[in-house]
Amino acid sequence: MTSSGAQRSRALDLLSRGDMAGGIAGLEGHVAGAPDDAGAWLALGAAYAAEDRWADAARALARVVERGGGDIEARLAYARALVRLGRLDEAAAELRQGAANDPPDPRALRELGVVLYDQRLYDEAARWLSRACEAAPEDARAAFALGLAHEARREIAPAIAAYREAVRRAPSFTDARLTLADALASIGEHERALGELEALLARERSHEQAARNREVLQRALAEMRARRLLGKTERELARSALVVEAQLRRREALATLAPGGRAAARQVVRYTAPLLELYVTLDASAGAGSYAIEALHLALTDPDRAGRAEDDVFKVTVIGEDGRQAPVSYATAASLTLVREAIGCPMTQASALYASLLKGSPSVDWGGATLRFASVPGTGAAPGGERHGLLVSRRA
Repeated sequence: MTSSGAQRSRALDLLSRGDMAGGIAGLEGHVAGAPDDAGAWLALGAAYAAEDRWADAARALARVVERGGGDIEARLAYARALVRLGRLDEAAAELRQGAANDPPDPRALRELGVVLYDQRLYDEAARWLSRACEAAPEDARAAFALGLAHEARREIAPAIAAYREAVRRAPSFTDARLTLADALASIGEHERALGELEALLARERSHEQAARNREVLQRALAEMRARRLLGKTERELARSALVVEAQLRRREALATLAPGGRAAARQVVRYTAPLLELYVTLDASAGAGSYAIEALHLALTDPDRAGRAEDDVFKVTVIGEDGRQAPVSYATAASLTLVREAIGCPMTQASALYASLLKGSPSVDWGGATLRFASVPGTGAAPGGERHGLLVSRRA
């Protein structure tokens, strides 16, 4: 063995025994005399990285990649060093080359997706991370990163699916389960979110963040159940802001008997105000001798007028993207009040759900309820023709 080779071997031995300073010094001396030794440069770059000397690591690993002597390991290590230095464009370029291999290395696909996510190129990040998930069916981190990309694109359903897949792939992946619980809670699925936190705490009883989140969710769930009108009776409806502030008056039950004169399992009751009609579907199938609210359907009798009139009844304001509060129309205020009270959510959440419908979503699920625009049954012969309105119902 040459003296240079012996120096290289001694340096690698020192690194293997944890003597980072001695190993790095030995490799630095070796590559000074053998600048074309790609393996030594790769080992030196890895040693620098282990010591958080990212600028030195990048320089060493660049020598490997530039000389074409490095395999995918060198390119990945170089890209990681560039990320640590904040040189994301360069890191993405290196990872694209790694992902161009046939077949591509799944790690290059995943890490490219993560870098693109850090660059806020969420659509492109999602595409690469989807490929990473397909290429490595057990890579939980790829699925987790895909969920983050979907959530950044405001696509909560595929985000939740990706987080669930990450948890399936790695049940002990704490961050994935915590994020899944947060995403479920954001759409009102408090019970399912609690289930994920309970599963996490069953594995890690001392996990403080999970315990705090569980406590917050338990309180939120209790408050939501206490406030929401769905599942309650007409007594609670009569005390709601929707009825009290709008001065809605109960008119008639539209369907009270089943065929043969038997008491109906369901009935619809109509409430009216000058610009509003509220159709309340009541369900007695649960027993206990009382009807529970199954659905609330709000229709405007004069949509144009309600849309022009500024709200001075419900006192609803919305916060715009610039942070300013702005008044809303009577129609919007009534709709937001219906959503807030029907499902028992904060006004900010009600606004987000209603905005999703206005932007074209055919329906929105939140907290065990479904929101959608629908025609009001039996209003075809009403003055002005069939009425349409906002329907909030318990999800089947």
